[in-house]
Amino acid sequence: MVQTVSKIYVKEDQIDEFVEVFKGMIEPTKKEKGYIQYEMYQDEENPALLIVLEQWETKEDFDNHMKSEHLGRIAPKMTEFMTKESEFNLCYKIVS
Repeated sequence: MVQTVSKIYVKEDQIDEFVEVFKGMIEPTKKEKGYIQYEMYQDEENPALLIVLEQWETKEDFDNHMKSEHLGRIAPKMTEFMTKESEFNLCYKIVS
């Protein structure tokens, strides 16, 4: 299993718009092979910091998601609301 952690920095006055655009990726992503989890969280101290957690059965499944039509269509729209490039980590589970 692989886990991704993305920190996304959004313009403070456009958080709601960003979240609405992001929601457009949830249902298509849930239908992808290897999907386990796809969730967004908001930082308590900095509401403009959004954290996206994804879990996939394999790295190949995640790589295929990154090439998906819906991600390619929606991700560029999301960048319009960001203040800087997101931080991204791909992690492998070592302890359960």
